[in-house]
Amino acid sequence: MTPPNDPFPPPEPGLDALVREQLDAEAGRVDAGRMWDRLAGQLRADAAPVTPPPRNWARVAAGFATAAALLVAAFVLAPTRDAAATPAQVVESARAAYRPDADRSYTQTVQLPPNLPAPMSLLFDSGRAVTVRTRGDRFVVTPGLGGRGAWGRDANGRVWIAPTRDAAARFTAAELPPPVQDAVKIRALEVGPLLDEVLKDFDLAWAEPPARGAPTLAVRATRRGETFAGQIHSAELVVEKDTRVVRSLVLRRPLAVGGLLTLTFTLADTTERDPADYSAEGHVGPGQPVYDASRPVLRRRVLLQNLGDVIVNGL
Repeated sequence: MTPPNDPFPPPEPGLDALVREQLDAEAGRVDAGRMWDRLAGQLRADAAPVTPPPRNWARVAAGFATAAALLVAAFVLAPTRDAAATPAQVVESARAAYRPDADRSYTQTVQLPPNLPAPMSLLFDSGRAVTVRTRGDRFVVTPGLGGRGAWGRDANGRVWIAPTRDAAARFTAAELPPPVQDAVKIRALEVGPLLDEVLKDFDLAWAEPPARGAPTLAVRATRRGETFAGQIHSAELVVEKDTRVVRSLVLRRPLAVGGLLTLTFTLADTTERDPADYSAEGHVGPGQPVYDASRPVLRRRVLLQNLGDVIVNGL
């Protein structure tokens, strides 16, 4: 029995019965006796006389015709399993297949609306492709802010920035000013919660899948109602048919200053990573310092050396 939540259920019942009824009617018009006489005559030319067995050959012929037609119907007439799925079922299957403890690496690009202040372009790495590695709510971005080093969020929810291997700076979420909080929000790709939000608050429809690569299904999601700054306004998801892995995401978020920010994530690999890769300590040299609120002056100096006063003003 097909589970009730199977995203690709079998065709609706009744097709086999309809095909059989049609073919039985056609088989009734078959002259089985003449067919048998022709076959027996051909066999007599090459072998001993053949005696027809005592069977109802009209029924046998009809049975063969029906069986053959049903086989054809199974491959040609019946709708595909993919066609039977809905966009919501595809997203639900991707959510069920998602593992928060798995490592994923994405290539990410950011497209900003025109005429934004330079500091925002630097924070969002506009126009530069970066690698975003994730495990649950942890992430690391390389290269980091300004195209140097790395930055990310560790297992304790702290944001760290390591512009070089000489020193790093670390902050709690409450210590970050709004622009940096926004930068963290767009980089922290948490696929599970994102899919939950899409299923709850978005209208879903089919989109055009990529022309190349593994067989995929594409879904377009549009938020119902008003969208506020920082929220996702719309998204496109590409899900691999066999594994139900989300292969790519395009997310559009409105900015407080106006316009839509477009983020594109493309899955690169799922290689397992050292947990230290998600921490500041994993991106500085052995014994090199990681400054937190207990060393505010040195922490600020790390950022000034990398980003300039216009970015760290208020940190």
